Amino acid sequence: PSPSDGRPLSGMAPMAKSALAAAALALGASVLKPEWAIGHLSRFVDDDRPPANLPRGGSYAVPGSGIVANEGAPFLLMLSPEDPTKPLSGEFLANFLKENTDWFRDTFFKYGAVIFRGFEVLDAKSFELVVLAITKDLATVYLGTSPRSSINGTTYVHTAAEFKPHRTLPTHLEMSFRDNPPRTQLFYAHQLDHQYGGETPLTNFEGVWQTLSEDERIRKTYSAAKVKYIRNNDACESMNTFSLSSSLDPLMQKCWQDMFKTSDRQKVFEKCKEEQFECTFFDDWNGRVRMTNVQPFVRQHPVSGNTVWFNHINVLTKNSMVYDYERTAALWGGIQGLWPMALGLWYRALFGFLSMIWNENDFGSAVSFDDDSLIPEEDLRAFKRAVWKNTMQAPYQLHDIVLVDNMKVGSMEWLGKIFDEDYIPSVGTAAKCTRARRARG
Repeated sequence: PSPSDGRPLSGMAPMAKSALAAAALALGASVLKPEWAIGHLSRFVDDDRPPANLPRGGSYAVPGSGIVANEGAPFLLMLSPEDPTKPLSGEFLANFLKENTDWFRDTFFKYGAVIFRGFEVLDAKSFELVVLAITKDLATVYLGTSPRSSINGTTYVHTAAEFKPHRTLPTHLEMSFRDNPPRTQLFYAHQLDHQYGGETPLTNFEGVWQTLSEDERIRKTYSAAKVKYIRNNDACESMNTFSLSSSLDPLMQKCWQDMFKTSDRQKVFEKCKEEQFECTFFDDWNGRVRMTNVQPFVRQHPVSGNTVWFNHINVLTKNSMVYDYERTAALWGGIQGLWPMALGLWYRALFGFLSMIWNENDFGSAVSFDDDSLIPEEDLRAFKRAVWKNTMQAPYQLHDIVLVDNMKVGSMEWLGKIFDEDYIPSVGTAAKCTRARRARG
């Protein structure tokens, strides 16, 4: 019954009235006591936080350079001018990196992530100048899932990702589903705004495997196992019209013509063969192409030889982003934490609905063991908790540059403050960056 049919609302069934009353009470309680609501709904708990007392090695001056090094975490080093009131130019930084190649290489691989702070790197062109001082082995081809655009006036600079304002992207090692992923990535903080979040956290995936290895069953199961990746991309024309996959599936990121930069299917097959992807077209399903390939769950770091949790599971499984919204809600707390909590509940319900009509492999992306058996949900939850415990985040500053060893340290897009970032994965892969449209809160 509704007011439009002439019957009063008091005639509604008692069960419906009770449900509305309960919903109103829950909403009121959430607003009055948001910590209570988040605490009961979020699956992120205090034990999932990284240790508060991470060891730090202090600071030291780099001899004869005018630069000081500060250890922010066991896997993070910050380089900045000795005199913080006198910023050094991007050209100065580029020359320093060229003149101290051996020292910087050893230092970089010792940690895994380096922040350059306090240097006047004012735009994408200046950023590219610094990047080319680190490596000239850059490419322009990108076969990842995120939508990105190149920046005018540069050769290798691209947006980090162009998602809808509310989206978050779980932390990952860039293109870890490929045989030869990029060796390094660089990010550039081009613009800062918004009050909450947006830090682009860094995750030590070597530490993730160390955490997971504490569980003997997980260590034995995954140390030699292989993961199968399934990625679906609909045709561009179908993504411009309404369909369940293109309109409702958050894991359907972009069309295959944008992915391969061609509408010629033969060229698509040729690129798939080159990348060792098995590609199949489904004309009766939005003209989609399905790409599958198999990779190990872990790899050895090419320099240290240490084992790294090296896969794309945290991005390509449907519930991963839901967990991260719940984490954000717990970290923010208060009334502002209700926004990511609401997003988490929405996506949890959406994926639940879609799971009733689709198989796992029908989503925009999915993972399984190489024999097509599903990874247990309890293991996926353990992976997520290990990632959280090895993730560090802190506010960046304008014009910061972050260099990460993509064979060890991953990053993510985090709901909240816009952080227009320039981003370049380097060394033999697509270089990308600038004005990343970070999730807005």
